[in-house]
Amino acid sequence: MSGSRLVRNSPDLTRLVQDGFAVRIVNGFLVIGDIPYVDDAGQVQRGSFLCPLDLAGAATARPATHVMCFAGGIPRDHNGKAIEDLVNDGVEKWSAAPDLTATCGFSQKPQGGYKDFYEKVTYYTAMVISEAQAVDPDATPYTYMPMQSDEDDGVFVYVDTFSSRAGITELNDLLAVEKVVIVGLGGTGAHLLDAIAKTPAFTIHLYDADRFRSHNAFRAPGAASLEDLEAGLTKVEYYTRMYSMMRRGIVPHPVDVTADNLGELLDASFVFLALDTCPDKKVIVETLGKNGIPFIDTGVGLSKDANGIAGQIRITTSTVGRSEHIARDGLISYFAGADADYDTNLQVDEINAITANLAIIRYKKWLHFYADVEDERHTVFVVNSGDLHHRYGTSDNVRPGHGNSASDEPTTENNEPDDPVELIRKAEIPPVEAEYQVPGGQAA
Repeated sequence: MSGSRLVRNSPDLTRLVQDGFAVRIVNGFLVIGDIPYVDDAGQVQRGSFLCPLDLAGAATARPATHVMCFAGGIPRDHNGKAIEDLVNDGVEKWSAAPDLTATCGFSQKPQGGYKDFYEKVTYYTAMVISEAQAVDPDATPYTYMPMQSDEDDGVFVYVDTFSSRAGITELNDLLAVEKVVIVGLGGTGAHLLDAIAKTPAFTIHLYDADRFRSHNAFRAPGAASLEDLEAGLTKVEYYTRMYSMMRRGIVPHPVDVTADNLGELLDASFVFLALDTCPDKKVIVETLGKNGIPFIDTGVGLSKDANGIAGQIRITTSTVGRSEHIARDGLISYFAGADADYDTNLQVDEINAITANLAIIRYKKWLHFYADVEDERHTVFVVNSGDLHHRYGTSDNVRPGHGNSASDEPTTENNEPDDPVELIRKAEIPPVEAEYQVPGGQAA
């Protein structure tokens, strides 16, 4: 009958197709085309119903909303006048695609709501086509057009109904880049993958030679089973298995990135670096910058004393034409320093998660998914004080490296924000060295 897995698994959608409705699934929306309606001039035209799909795995669930939208015009009665109680200007007007944007919305809720999408579609169809058939008795929604669905052609194993329900389909499309690379699948890298896997990036390449061990499981998203740990998989193999249940296009590389294989990254749309400090990292950073490959490097620096764990996390961004700040101001470390605390595996899941999420927000700002005022290229979060500092942004007019701060800390006499180093010292944390700094890498 239909080539759509979702229709085959959903009796209500199957019944719509069997009846002859022009059923389409577009970006998580159910679209019913070729619906006859009367326009303002009293002429019969054709438009489309659309509403977000609600799914339980690979089959439809009961519709969560009684609202239905219509694309193509505003249905009128057979005289071209407004149909009483049909069009509701207060409902959200959804958009499944640029050519499938609602012109109006309906809000008709039978007692108890709609039990399935068949009932919902046929209810609204009856309200609209009765007026069209008063003008043209042969007007019918039953066109028996071939079923069209995009759910088997995209990167996801099942339909992304989140974006349609949230009304952000057009923004989510901005994230459909060709190739994302994540170098290092430790705590931060794993959380980076967790977020990127839920975007429509076509391919996600993972680089890490290490194996997935028990200590990794305690700062990774999800819950690894004992069998997972006993399998002795590399990190990239483990995470590919996990996220392939949700999406396609994950490419594991069970090797570290070095100067020898760095060329594999030079066709990337974006690169995330979440790896240890090492000599090869300097080559990676410099080569990506010289070749105009946008990237974000993450750093976690934590220390423990009698007061608890303190430190900072760092997000440093390089994009085409804006990479000079990294080398000029020494923002990324390439060798482990004398500070023993920064040479340990002192990592905590939530710190890895916030590091990754700050990087993802910066990445999505770069793609215009999020609104962006500062367009910053360097962010430092101070754990013990909660201060969040942004550097190298659009309002960074005083001197390089000193942009806006998200804290309410007092500023210096020349109106520049306090440095994170000073904020830590104000908190009276005993110094480990003469100066606190965010290291360039994180423990794998």
